[in-house]
Amino acid sequence: MTDAKVNTSAAGATGNVAMTHAPVDGVVRPVAPFTSNNTNPAGGINASARDMAKWLIVQLDSGRTGDSTTRVFTAQTTRQLWSMVTPMPIGTGGLAQLRPNFLGYALGFNVRDYRGHKFVTHTGGLPGYLSMVSLIPDMKLGVSVLTNQESGAAFQAISYWILDQYLHATDVDWVARIAPPPANTPKPPPEQPIGPPRDSLSRPSLSLAGYACRYTDAWYGDVTVMLERGKLVLRMVPTPGLVGDLEHWQHDTFVARWRDREMRADAYVTFALNPDGSIDQVKMRKFLESTDFSFDFQDLLLKRQNPNVACER
Repeated sequence: MTDAKVNTSAAGATGNVAMTHAPVDGVVRPVAPFTSNNTNPAGGINASARDMAKWLIVQLDSGRTGDSTTRVFTAQTTRQLWSMVTPMPIGTGGLAQLRPNFLGYALGFNVRDYRGHKFVTHTGGLPGYLSMVSLIPDMKLGVSVLTNQESGAAFQAISYWILDQYLHATDVDWVARIAPPPANTPKPPPEQPIGPPRDSLSRPSLSLAGYACRYTDAWYGDVTVMLERGKLVLRMVPTPGLVGDLEHWQHDTFVARWRDREMRADAYVTFALNPDGSIDQVKMRKFLESTDFSFDFQDLLLKRQNPNVACER
């Protein structure tokens, strides 16, 4: 795999590298690639279609490379990689052709059945990139779809269309069923916030300055809320790119609108008060369902860094 790089920062290199694209505030446009090598263990490999084909050959030929003279791992290892470790529940919705009879997670692969065959697959993604790998071992069939736009419908439609050509199945027009509508169709309405309707007449319990404090989470670290030019600004200290203006939503809940709109991860910020009116804790959760799960806002429990010192009033 001579074209492959094993670090995320390679996505920012010059040369023959696909440019990342994503929808930002409803418009698809180029976005900055994610270049932090902190994610290398989970998604740090950048590879060409040619190199992914070589990788698929090794997977499907029990660890043997394309020349059949070199073995990277054994057939026993292949069986272990593809053996279910964690069973997963099977839903009842969606297309019948995609509803499996068994479903689980193996060692780095999802395993299920598709049209009567064992199906080994996994998807991947970073900002501006999405991919899907599909293996049908008994046919020695492998498909890898690499994209530079964030459309899961696209890589699924392409993958299943290719698989079906080899399986001689023509009962589903995958592009029509799951891919996005053409560009000339009416623009879909904006995504609605998570939660019940907003009480726009409600007011915060404290003056804006009363929320301005330094807070800390036991595993994440410090988060500051400061009053700047008459507005609250939230800063996620360990993540300098997450600086957001706090817009009052309702009661003691605000919405952090990140200044870097490529983050696409606006979040609810809810302050809980003690009986004396001081702030006890702060919780966050995503504002829109489409926000990537990896932000993990819901796991934060922010407490005032120094509870013996009152916030500004």
